[in-house]
Amino acid sequence: MIRFPRPPAGKKQESTIALINVVFLMLIFFLVAGSLAPPGDPDVRFIATERTTTAAPPDMLFVGSGGRTTWRGEPVDVARTLPEWSEEFGEGSGRAFRIAADEDLLAADLVDLVARLRTGGVAEIVLVAERAD
Repeated sequence: MIRFPRPPAGKKQESTIALINVVFLMLIFFLVAGSLAPPGDPDVRFIATERTTTAAPPDMLFVGSGGRTTWRGEPVDVARTLPEWSEEFGEGSGRAFRIAADEDLLAADLVDLVARLRTGGVAEIVLVAERAD
């Protein structure tokens, strides 16, 4: 009888199924997380500034060149929504109210809007701009 030598006992080869599962779960997570933020108003071109901090949150009031306002992708009447905003962004909330204004919007209109928000109870207002390079 002929005996063949046994192969040496080595490491067991690891399955790649666990790695594939993790990558698949990460893919699903990023697909869901990326679709949670509503799109901005495509008709608004940001004001350009020399220095700015990067911020693009979904809760922004977009103001078009004619004074048209949108919030979370829907047209909004500032006077009607102001009480809700004053509760959400009022004193002690710790949240800043963000405004993205069109570059063609008159400065006087923007100042009037900010004044209405301030008198309506919105504590902190941030103007979002695009960096001019």
